[in-house]
Amino acid sequence: MSRKVFFFGLLVAGLLIFSLYRAKYGAKDTAAELMAIEAQIEQVQQEKALLETELAHMSRRDWIEEYARKELGMAPPKPGQMANEGDLDEMVGLPVTTLQALSVSEPASEEAADVQAAEATEEEAPR
Repeated sequence: MSRKVFFFGLLVAGLLIFSLYRAKYGAKDTAAELMAIEAQIEQVQQEKALLETELAHMSRRDWIEEYARKELGMAPPKPGQMANEGDLDEMVGLPVTTLQALSVSEPASEEAADVQAAEATEEEAPR
Protein backbone atom coordinates (compact mmCIF):
# COMPACT_ATOMS: atom_id res chain seq x y z
CA MET A 1 0.00 0.00 0.00
CA SER A 2 2.80 2.41 0.70
CA ARG A 3 4.04 1.86 -2.82
CA LYS A 4 0.65 2.97 -4.22
CA VAL A 5 0.66 6.06 -2.02
CA PHE A 6 4.21 6.86 -3.15
CA PHE A 7 3.28 6.63 -6.83
CA PHE A 8 0.10 8.62 -6.23
CA GLY A 9 2.13 11.31 -4.45
CA LEU A 10 4.67 11.28 -7.29
CA LEU A 11 1.83 11.66 -9.82
CA VAL A 12 0.32 14.56 -7.86
CA ALA A 13 3.75 16.24 -7.61
CA GLY A 14 4.22 15.80 -11.38
CA LEU A 15 0.83 17.33 -12.08
CA LEU A 16 1.64 20.25 -9.79
CA ILE A 17 4.96 20.84 -11.55
CA PHE A 18 3.28 20.69 -14.97
CA SER A 19 0.51 23.08 -13.82
CA LEU A 20 3.10 25.49 -12.42
CA TYR A 21 4.99 25.38 -15.75
CA ARG A 22 1.80 26.12 -17.72
CA ALA A 23 0.82 28.95 -15.35
CA LYS A 24 4.27 30.53 -15.64
CA TYR A 25 4.25 30.60 -19.45
CA GLY A 26 0.58 31.60 -19.54
CA ALA A 27 1.46 34.59 -17.38
CA LYS A 28 4.32 35.49 -19.76
CA ASP A 29 1.97 35.32 -22.76
CA THR A 30 -0.60 37.45 -20.96
CA ALA A 31 2.05 40.00 -20.04
CA ALA A 32 3.17 40.20 -23.68
CA GLU A 33 -0.43 40.71 -24.83
CA LEU A 34 -0.91 43.37 -22.15
CA MET A 35 2.20 45.23 -23.32
CA ALA A 36 0.98 45.10 -26.94
CA ILE A 37 -2.42 46.47 -25.95
CA GLU A 38 -0.82 49.23 -23.87
CA ALA A 39 1.31 50.18 -26.89
CA GLN A 40 -1.84 50.35 -29.03
CA ILE A 41 -3.55 52.51 -26.42
CA GLU A 42 -0.61 54.90 -26.38
CA GLN A 43 -0.57 55.08 -30.18
CA VAL A 44 -4.33 55.78 -30.32
CA GLN A 45 -4.00 58.47 -27.64
CA GLN A 46 -1.28 60.18 -29.68
CA GLU A 47 -3.45 59.99 -32.80
CA LYS A 48 -6.39 61.43 -30.84
CA ALA A 49 -4.24 64.32 -29.61
CA LEU A 50 -3.12 65.00 -33.19
CA LEU A 51 -6.71 64.96 -34.46
CA GLU A 52 -7.84 67.29 -31.68
CA THR A 53 -5.03 69.69 -32.62
CA GLU A 54 -6.09 69.56 -36.28
CA LEU A 55 -9.71 70.15 -35.28
CA ALA A 56 -8.75 73.16 -33.18
CA HIS A 57 -6.73 74.57 -36.09
CA MET A 58 -9.34 73.87 -38.76
CA SER A 59 -12.25 75.24 -36.75
CA ARG A 60 -10.68 78.69 -36.47
CA ARG A 61 -12.74 81.28 -38.34
CA ASP A 62 -9.75 82.76 -40.20
CA TRP A 63 -8.61 79.32 -41.43
CA ILE A 64 -12.13 78.51 -42.68
CA GLU A 65 -12.30 81.85 -44.49
CA GLU A 66 -8.88 81.34 -46.08
CA TYR A 67 -9.78 77.80 -47.17
CA ALA A 68 -13.11 78.96 -48.60
CA ARG A 69 -11.42 81.66 -50.66
CA LYS A 70 -8.45 79.66 -51.95
CA GLU A 71 -9.86 76.16 -52.39
CA LEU A 72 -13.56 76.81 -53.02
CA GLY A 73 -13.36 80.16 -54.77
CA MET A 74 -15.77 81.77 -52.34
CA ALA A 75 -15.83 85.44 -51.42
CA PRO A 76 -17.72 87.59 -48.93
CA PRO A 77 -21.28 88.33 -50.10
CA LYS A 78 -21.87 91.48 -52.07
CA PRO A 79 -24.63 93.86 -51.00
CA GLY A 80 -26.82 92.74 -53.91
CA GLN A 81 -26.59 89.13 -52.76
CA MET A 82 -28.02 89.89 -49.32
CA ALA A 83 -31.80 89.77 -48.83
CA ASN A 84 -34.19 90.16 -45.95
CA GLU A 85 -36.98 87.67 -45.36
CA GLY A 86 -39.55 90.15 -46.65
CA ASP A 87 -37.64 90.65 -49.92
CA LEU A 88 -37.62 86.95 -50.83
CA ASP A 89 -41.12 86.97 -52.31
CA GLU A 90 -40.10 89.70 -54.75
CA MET A 91 -36.83 88.00 -55.65
CA VAL A 92 -37.92 84.39 -56.12
CA GLY A 93 -41.71 84.51 -56.21
CA LEU A 94 -44.45 83.46 -53.84
CA PRO A 95 -44.04 80.15 -51.99
CA VAL A 96 -45.76 77.12 -53.50
CA THR A 97 -47.74 74.90 -51.15
CA THR A 98 -47.55 71.14 -51.40
CA LEU A 99 -51.16 70.89 -52.55
CA GLN A 100 -50.52 73.38 -55.35
CA ALA A 101 -47.39 71.53 -56.40
CA LEU A 102 -49.27 68.23 -56.58
CA SER A 103 -52.16 69.68 -58.57
CA VAL A 104 -49.73 71.27 -61.03
CA SER A 105 -47.67 68.09 -61.47
CA GLU A 106 -50.66 65.73 -61.93
CA PRO A 107 -51.76 66.99 -65.35
CA ALA A 108 -48.18 66.92 -66.54
CA SER A 109 -47.79 63.34 -65.41
CA GLU A 110 -51.12 62.41 -67.03
CA GLU A 111 -49.93 63.93 -70.31
CA ALA A 112 -46.66 62.04 -70.03
CA ALA A 113 -48.60 58.81 -69.41
CA ASP A 114 -50.74 59.50 -72.51
CA VAL A 115 -47.62 60.08 -74.62
CA GLN A 116 -46.02 56.87 -73.34
CA ALA A 117 -49.19 54.91 -74.04
CA ALA A 118 -49.35 56.29 -77.58
CA GLU A 119 -45.72 55.35 -78.17
CA ALA A 120 -46.33 51.85 -76.86
CA THR A 121 -49.28 51.31 -79.21
CA GLU A 122 -47.22 52.55 -82.15
CA GLU A 123 -44.48 50.03 -81.36
CA GLU A 124 -46.99 47.16 -81.06
CA ALA A 125 -48.76 47.95 -84.34
CA PRO A 126 -47.75 45.63 -87.23
CA ARG A 127 -45.96 47.22 -90.14
